Amino acid sequence: MFFKNLAQEIKDVTIPLYKILIPFIFIVKFLEEIGAIELLSKFFEPLMKVIGLPAELGIILVTAIVVNIYAALILFINLVPSLDLTVAQITILTVAMLLSHNLPVESAISKSAGVSFWFATFYRIIGTFISCWILNVIYSHFNFLSETFVMTFTIDPPEPGLLIWLKDQFFNLIYVFVIIVVMVTFLEILKLIGVEKFLRRVLSPPLKFFGISDAAMNIIIVGITLGLQFGGGILIKEVNSGKIDKQSVFLSILMINLIHALFEDTLLMLLVGGHYSGVIFARIFFGLVISLLMLKCYQKYSKFFEKHIFDEKLRLLPEQKIN
Repeated sequence: MFFKNLAQEIKDVTIPLYKILIPFIFIVKFLEEIGAIELLSKFFEPLMKVIGLPAELGIILVTAIVVNIYAALILFINLVPSLDLTVAQITILTVAMLLSHNLPVESAISKSAGVSFWFATFYRIIGTFISCWILNVIYSHFNFLSETFVMTFTIDPPEPGLLIWLKDQFFNLIYVFVIIVVMVTFLEILKLIGVEKFLRRVLSPPLKFFGISDAAMNIIIVGITLGLQFGGGILIKEVNSGKIDKQSVFLSILMINLIHALFEDTLLMLLVGGHYSGVIFARIFFGLVISLLMLKCYQKYSKFFEKHIFDEKLRLLPEQKIN
């Protein structure tokens, strides 16, 4: 019975996620081929100056936003050595990449969970630039991390060719499936041995502080640790179950849009030169503060959000019970 339920859980998580990932793999590739990334980077150039970065770095951030962090790092290793940058500027860039990477796919996941694609997109972009502007002000005021950045790593660029690209995407999808199997199995074992109930009791107070019920615990844990892409299937499945209230779903989505993949992505940005003060502490702090502000906004303007930001699936979820 356990393995039958496990197989069904894996299926329920994987299929909705693949319905998003597979089309967007080709959409993003198409945008790359037609030069949309270069065009968009021109729009971002003045915004880069707002957060204390040279305009030339705009193409790196836009690539992280539209494609992913790994594609952006190929540009990073080619552009950064030619610029006179400080550790503070590299940290701000890496924080911006962490907050806004892989936006088309992850906004589509938010959309499948019931939140407007465009709201999720602009929420992260605005949150990114506000956070990085404040971080730049702090670093500049205290003259912190003002030493010159020296690159200490290299990354091999991907081999050219459509067939090689298709092969890479195929193996990426297999990797996603393996992660889902491990993740779902782990969560089911936690339920079986009673650890899930313990975690609910432990996490209930902090989640409640951010307006999120403990029913959304799996969304938060998976999203924050493994990322929105891997946790997307869990997120969509939990929403489709109808067992979580609309406020918790909405605020969970907003939180994990800013704070996710704390292990893999954070370690990667530390390795490429980002300082822990920004990559770890500032990112988490700003993400939590913005999440708290969104709770206050939702409590005051819930009707607006439900009418203009939620889709029908999210509107039909129950209201949060007040204890």
